[in-house]
Amino acid sequence: MTMAAEQCSRKVACFNTGWRFAEGNYAGAHRRDYHDQDWRRLDVPHDWSIEKPFDPEMPYGGSQAYLPRWSVGWYRKHVHIPASASGQRVSIRFDGIHNNSEVWINGHLAGTRPYGYVSVQYDLTPYIRWGEDNVIAVKVDNTVMPPDRWYSGSGIYRNVWLIMTGPLHVAAWGTYITTPEITDEAARVHIRIKLDNKAGDEAECLLVTELLDADGQRQAQVETTVSISARSTMEVEQEAIVRSPKLWSPDHPQLYEARTVILRNGQVIDDVTTSYGIREIRLDSQAGLLLNGQRLKLKGVCIHHDLGCLGAAYHDQAMERRLAVLKEMGCNAIRFAHNPMAPELLDLCDRMGFLVINEAFDKWKSLYYAAWFDEWWEQDLEAMLIRDRNHPCVLMWSLGNEVENQGQPAMLDMLRKLANYCREKDPTRPVTCALEPHNTPLSLRDGPIEAKVEHTKKLAECVDILGLNYQEQWYEHYREAMPDTLIVGTETFPYYRGHGNRVKGYWPVNPWFDVEKHDYVIGQFVWVGIDYLGEAAYPSKGWSSGLIDTCGFRKPISYLQQSLWSDKPMVHMAVLDETLSQERSPQWTMHWKSPPMASHWTFPQHAGKMIRLVTFTNCDSVELFVNGESYGIRRLEDYPDRMIIWHLPYIPGTIRAIGRSKDRELCKHELTTAGKPHRLLLKPDLTVLTADGHSISHVEVQVVDEQGVVVPGHDANVRFDLAGEGVIAGVDNGDLTSDEPYKSNCRTTRNGKCLVIIRAKREAGSLLLTAYAEGLLEGTARFEVQPSEPAAEDVRWPEFDLFLPPVLDAVRTTS
Repeated sequence: MTMAAEQCSRKVACFNTGWRFAEGNYAGAHRRDYHDQDWRRLDVPHDWSIEKPFDPEMPYGGSQAYLPRWSVGWYRKHVHIPASASGQRVSIRFDGIHNNSEVWINGHLAGTRPYGYVSVQYDLTPYIRWGEDNVIAVKVDNTVMPPDRWYSGSGIYRNVWLIMTGPLHVAAWGTYITTPEITDEAARVHIRIKLDNKAGDEAECLLVTELLDADGQRQAQVETTVSISARSTMEVEQEAIVRSPKLWSPDHPQLYEARTVILRNGQVIDDVTTSYGIREIRLDSQAGLLLNGQRLKLKGVCIHHDLGCLGAAYHDQAMERRLAVLKEMGCNAIRFAHNPMAPELLDLCDRMGFLVINEAFDKWKSLYYAAWFDEWWEQDLEAMLIRDRNHPCVLMWSLGNEVENQGQPAMLDMLRKLANYCREKDPTRPVTCALEPHNTPLSLRDGPIEAKVEHTKKLAECVDILGLNYQEQWYEHYREAMPDTLIVGTETFPYYRGHGNRVKGYWPVNPWFDVEKHDYVIGQFVWVGIDYLGEAAYPSKGWSSGLIDTCGFRKPISYLQQSLWSDKPMVHMAVLDETLSQERSPQWTMHWKSPPMASHWTFPQHAGKMIRLVTFTNCDSVELFVNGESYGIRRLEDYPDRMIIWHLPYIPGTIRAIGRSKDRELCKHELTTAGKPHRLLLKPDLTVLTADGHSISHVEVQVVDEQGVVVPGHDANVRFDLAGEGVIAGVDNGDLTSDEPYKSNCRTTRNGKCLVIIRAKREAGSLLLTAYAEGLLEGTARFEVQPSEPAAEDVRWPEFDLFLPPVLDAVRTTS
């Protein structure tokens, strides 16, 4: 890669392509002259563990999906920086390296970071060889055990950015925007900007910030004259008024931008744009959570960061596809479990309308992070807070999950310390911590409720909102003892409440009912929204009790959640059948399981027998038809668990459910018995890709009969061929017990379906994906690959202004 530079405004280059990688701890690999020509060439984000075969004998394999990670990996990249840029500052930003990373530039150590989930930025300027080849080397050490409790992946698994600024610039994550006063007529926007002057002389400049709406129209502008000493930093505060503000909410995710420029002698020397939203969060001890003056319940799920067959390597399109499925079922909130996520995920939540519990840590003093917690917690917590504090989606900060020794003096001291640090850095958001009863003393776990309440009161005093995992059965006891305390279910079961002491069985109450019933319970976060890798016992490779599987395919139980959360009329049928196969799971995970069910009408094994069917709906009533014959109307109010149960003989054909309210037909769902397998149907989510080496399409592969009905009982081994400038990025079928590799050109269907993800290369043209299965006709899908805009890191710095917003057309103060 070659760069050139003008002595002017900020340049930001995506730094993902052209890395060289080798797995192993190579002595001297940090040196500039190290021989790396034989190393593998790849792009990041990259996860080396997802590429490996499963190893059932792997130490701590259950937590890491039995995908080997106990190794060191090295990444190296060469970049030429011309001598003309020698007056500039050059930094590199990594949004995630897992884990225990070292970053080197020309043999000099730029920085280290044990924690693998935070963004880090290092100044490379002192070590750059201007006008010559420079080598950035990154060591990733995943040998420390024990690991995270879930699949973390291995490597540079998020985006990388190279940043060039002048000596005087806005510091990294140096803009902080709040909206302290909001009315229908106007919003007061407060902007705090941290300036960094690396020059040896005092500098005078003009700091100008303009506020733009979603259409790019200026709503306000403010300027401040600043004098900053040599080699120092300072914070500048500005305020502006936005008239008739459009407020951000999950239903109307309106966004604004603040564009800040530094001018000297009329020239722009730095330029930073920050996205933000205008919205008011208020906590009322009686009314609960109010967003923009309106009561709001959090209809949330917890998610981990992996993307199924793509592993931990972040991909915006893959994550957006998953969020769209959650949105469809009425979800309006996400809890990040249990670490800061990619910044692009927060951008998606801003744009798509999800409120976020942004969580810093899992446990504090166990697992791999235990050795570093005392030394690093403050830096890692600050990294999350300053990076993410401008996102309107971020509702609250979470300090940890199921941390050790809950309620003990040392734990309470640490909880207060972390909470106060959050409030100091961002006083605008509440703080919580996800508390779980099995990390309390044994005497309290099954002891009297009075002791449990007194114990929980100590914890509640340290946070702003009481976050509870699986404790719905005690909500009313806690509230009676703490009448001003708000509660959020930071983890809840997806079907029925489980007993607090984890004995077998369920209480026939869905956790959402506790949210509906009590104003002081502001919401729930289902564990878990999407199946994830890790936290398993062989042969399972992951957690299989989500509402969505690792392919992104919805499970029948997700429609129960939709019926509870969504206002859009819906009805959905599923057959309840104990003979349906379910993945083998550890006994301790059975609390999270729903009954075996399937949303199809192909049950030849039950011909002539009675079958049990459930309809999920938010309508007043449902009428059921089998082959045109009505089986009656049932009212939702007669089923307190919101699951309308039907017993009827299995008759092949077509079954239809019609949802009605006040005798008006509002929605329907239809299932048809499948015939014999006839062909493979390929259903891509995108057929037009971009020739950028990154653009992907998710292709759902279905075994269908002559009428196009999915044949659920036929599991076929499907082989894929891709012709053209593209690659197969991964394959999956949602079965976490399968030993089939994720990086392959073959996959067995499950319930008649599987998934293949294809990725375009960097040449425009066309792609042809062909799927073959024994005894079936082949299926095909065609794709157009369009030319892409030049990748930022392929563009020389003088041309980089093409990627910057235009210079302010006027510098003036807006009152």
